[in-house]
Amino acid sequence: MVEVREAQGVDEVMLTEDLQIAAWRFSEREIAPHSALVASQHSGGLVALAWAGHEAVGFVWGFPAFEAGRVWLHSHQMGVRPEWQGKGVALALKRFQRTWSLERGLDVVTWTFDPLLTKNARFNLGKLGAWAGRYYTDFYGLRTGLYAGIPADRLLVTWELEDARVRERLRRIPPPPEPEGEPLARTRGEGLALAPEKVCTPSAERVYLEVPPDIEALKAADLGLAEAWRLFTREAFTWAFAHGYRAVELARRGERVFYQLERSPAS
Repeated sequence: MVEVREAQGVDEVMLTEDLQIAAWRFSEREIAPHSALVASQHSGGLVALAWAGHEAVGFVWGFPAFEAGRVWLHSHQMGVRPEWQGKGVALALKRFQRTWSLERGLDVVTWTFDPLLTKNARFNLGKLGAWAGRYYTDFYGLRTGLYAGIPADRLLVTWELEDARVRERLRRIPPPPEPEGEPLARTRGEGLALAPEKVCTPSAERVYLEVPPDIEALKAADLGLAEAWRLFTREAFTWAFAHGYRAVELARRGERVFYQLERSPAS
């Protein structure tokens, strides 16, 4: 059982530096320094820690964002110690972030994630009920640790905190569905030999895009193929978002993994 609360004072904020290194294997050069988080918190942002007894096992950090008079929270980082991953810490942090945001009149939270990290996709889309409709190419530049080896492309997630789908997912997390609709791309092979073949141009209201189930294992086995997947999915997502689709789910068929995309309501 963990307790989540806002970081109190500089000493607690400093704990996020070690958490970043533990969660993502970042070099010290790439971590966000605690001074940046202190300034962000002072200016209306959120720095929250998840505690297991006296040990900080995870954190989430976000700050206000605005565009055309609209204000929301952008969640820049959330990390959990490896030994605590898969134990509900991340969900507890996001629940706290949602409550904190709503109490301050903010009904949207955004963040970015690597679309080839399928566990993150399942969490963001399947468990939280968020959606993604924007793709950024090499958003951070090449990274170390978990993100090393291929360009740091990102999907932008939008979490509409009062949306009925979000409220339902926070009450009951459904199992991953089977992929439905038309394929957004053709692939061949299976397992670590799964390879991209061709981006399609479907017209259905719902389409699906297959991705490697374990990009970390693939990078270790064949870095060239992992990079090919990055470029291939970049093309596929870019085409889909330009044609009114958005990613809403991570689907499974056996060991195979697929993004489920649907026409956005405004399309």
